[in-house]
Amino acid sequence: MKNKFITILLLIISFVLLASVTAKESQQEFNEGLFWKIEKDGQYVGHIFGTLHMNDARIGKLHDKVNKVLDDSKSFAMEAFPSDHYWNPYKGGQLIKHDMVLPRGESLEDYVDAETFKRIQEVLVDTLGMEPELVKTLRPWAAMRSFAVRAESNDVILDYALLERAADQRKELFQVESIEEFIVTLQEMPIDAQVALLEFTVASYDDMRNIIEDMLDAYLKQDLKSMYEISTSFIPRKQENEKWRQIYLRHVIEIRNIVMEHYMRKPMRLGDTFIAVGAVHLYGDKGVLALMEKDGYTVSRVDL
Repeated sequence: MKNKFITILLLIISFVLLASVTAKESQQEFNEGLFWKIEKDGQYVGHIFGTLHMNDARIGKLHDKVNKVLDDSKSFAMEAFPSDHYWNPYKGGQLIKHDMVLPRGESLEDYVDAETFKRIQEVLVDTLGMEPELVKTLRPWAAMRSFAVRAESNDVILDYALLERAADQRKELFQVESIEEFIVTLQEMPIDAQVALLEFTVASYDDMRNIIEDMLDAYLKQDLKSMYEISTSFIPRKQENEKWRQIYLRHVIEIRNIVMEHYMRKPMRLGDTFIAVGAVHLYGDKGVLALMEKDGYTVSRVDL
């Protein structure tokens, strides 16, 4: 019942905002730039900073301008908080686990071929240490999102470093997307798309570290367009795969952009806020910057 309510909420937000954004086209392309000043009706509102969800020292050392603006801000907003006790102290973790697994009696083996399932087990069980029985019960989207490359660094992930700094300064904290809302966007992905994207993820796993390095390089160049393109580079560039790419972008980036921009409005109304979201969400005419402009805000790039 709870998931259905969140799904309906997301759909309502999507339809309302999509209807409103068609009225005004953005004058900027938003192809590059990580740090942006936000204003409305000539009044300062805050800043938005594009992050990369990695723990690499090259991005962990924030530019002095970013630190200074964060320190001077009254509030801090980010994607879902890293610990579910911030938003659901009793059943948050249980709900997440429930949503990740298939209905009783179903197995991930029912959705993929034997060779693919064997490779999934090799990575998730042997490399990442998940329980074999849990892997069998994962929904295809959950198995896809579970694939990861072990970190080679003990550096703090950039988003969490920002949160820790803001929390130490006792700023008011906001999240512009909950874990539940993120999960719903994946749950609503057609099952055939989930399976196809899982198979692409499995096939590209050995090249994942190179993909991560490409993403990091694009981030350091503040190249949003390249980051956006790299985000789907695990999907082979073939015409028959284009539908899966569009479904992935729609559910993992575009719908979430609408939800995030919606929730950004509260800290922006209060003023003097610092917002941090994944840099890919800043890109293009469907990104949060373009949505802000169509919502009457003015955004201008801050040079780093």
